[in-house]
Amino acid sequence: MAQLIFRREKVYRQRTTPPSKDFKALYRFEERNVEWLGSHFLGDSHERRGGALSSKERMQVFLRYMGDPGFQKGIGEEIKIDQSTVSRTILHVSQKILEKADLWIQLPTEQTIAREKELWQHKYQFPTCIGAIDCTHVKIEKPGGPHADEYINRKNFASINVQATVNAEEKFTSVDA
Repeated sequence: MAQLIFRREKVYRQRTTPPSKDFKALYRFEERNVEWLGSHFLGDSHERRGGALSSKERMQVFLRYMGDPGFQKGIGEEIKIDQSTVSRTILHVSQKILEKADLWIQLPTEQTIAREKELWQHKYQFPTCIGAIDCTHVKIEKPGGPHADEYINRKNFASINVQATVNAEEKFTSVDA
């Protein structure tokens, strides 16, 4: 008599989402920004079969790992997904970001570098320079909330540290705050 083989029913763990107050501390971005990043880089995920991760959830896994690159298993346990899913998600999101990297990261061409060197030499007698960089603290009103102290600098006022680069024409080429 033929034996019937039954597959075990797959059990999906209920995923957890952090409270809004902890979201930025865990992912380094506000929730709305994580949604935008997921939608921009990964597109809208309509796959719901088998408990598939949404675009936002995949971006959360990626950002959590990049922000604190510890053990994938720990991130999986925290979010209630398997370690192999964490690994595949990190690879998938990394590849999707690389596909669009040229839209966000623009390195100077050889011609641009040569032109900048000439301009810096001509304007400022500064040979082989292609740009200038500076950092400063921009004073802000002290924010409230549990992380307000993170904005207090060594001179004891609230600020955001800003780094900027400029070219020989004194135009900003990058700003990081």
